[in-house]
Amino acid sequence: MKSEAFKKGLLGIFALGFSMGIYKILRKSTKAEFRESIKKQIIHSYNVSGVQGFVEPFDILQTFSKNEQGIEFHIKLVKSLAKKPVGHQQNINPLIEPYQPGQLVMKLQNYNILLNKYPVNPYHVLLVPQQFIHQTEKFSKDYLSLAYDVLNAVEGFAFFNSHPEAGASLDHKHIQIVPKSAYQSANILNHVKEWCSERTIKQTGKFIKLRYLKNIKHYILLFNQELLDNKNCDEILQQKLIYETYEKLLNKCKVNDIRDFKHNLIITEEFMMIIARKQATFNGVSFNAVGFTGSLLVKNEQECERLQQTRIIEIMENLAQAQSDDSIDQDIDEC
Repeated sequence: MKSEAFKKGLLGIFALGFSMGIYKILRKSTKAEFRESIKKQIIHSYNVSGVQGFVEPFDILQTFSKNEQGIEFHIKLVKSLAKKPVGHQQNINPLIEPYQPGQLVMKLQNYNILLNKYPVNPYHVLLVPQQFIHQTEKFSKDYLSLAYDVLNAVEGFAFFNSHPEAGASLDHKHIQIVPKSAYQSANILNHVKEWCSERTIKQTGKFIKLRYLKNIKHYILLFNQELLDNKNCDEILQQKLIYETYEKLLNKCKVNDIRDFKHNLIITEEFMMIIARKQATFNGVSFNAVGFTGSLLVKNEQECERLQQTRIIEIMENLAQAQSDDSIDQDIDEC
């Protein structure tokens, strides 16, 4: 036992020292080099953490699909989710130091990248501020821009749950990022990406809604990909472009005080999506932002049965705020 603990401790010290060294190098790297180094460090940390036992194994016990209105929803029964504390049951803040061995991926300026102990996909990470900021507070420009760098690094997407009613389980602000492999079951996101790729003219300022979710309050905005992908796009411009998209979505939802606005946020390389939430659970099934990507993760067979018996779109309509008629206008496309 002592030998095993000693080995884990050494691995933890090595990982911490390695991540600090990486950060010193990254401060002078290009954006592409920065993202590539993040990707390598996430892979390295996840693999090391498997030895240390911090991350619960991502074991899928059961999987099935349901097609509703042309969208193939993927449902997975994930063993590790049954071990996750429910709601705000944790007595300590697990997102501040000291971290558990194997938890820290990388220290950056003002933020840390951490592994998720209960991943919804292998290489699932959290981007968290080093100082406590409440989950309901508004994102800063640098925070969103860094999240965009991380999701690009792993070619995946980011998601955010603002309140317990939106699926949040911790008060310390955090946004979660999963890699490219998560798109295999995220068919709502795949549908939007395909719809965008088929359009010769991409109107970045025009709001988009999903036709099969037209009864719920949600909006999508495309990023100005041409500017973001330009080699001359520096950190200041990237922050501006990402943050403008965020603020436009909040304004479209008529948000007065964001601390009272229950919502999910989903960010891909191409677009940002916001969903106004009403409650976390309907008919015994709980969704956070991941559910609105088309990938549904459950922790027991009872939840599997409920999803088999209930229309998934009906569940979504009950979890989200209803779309009011006065929000329907000419600046919205349907996809």
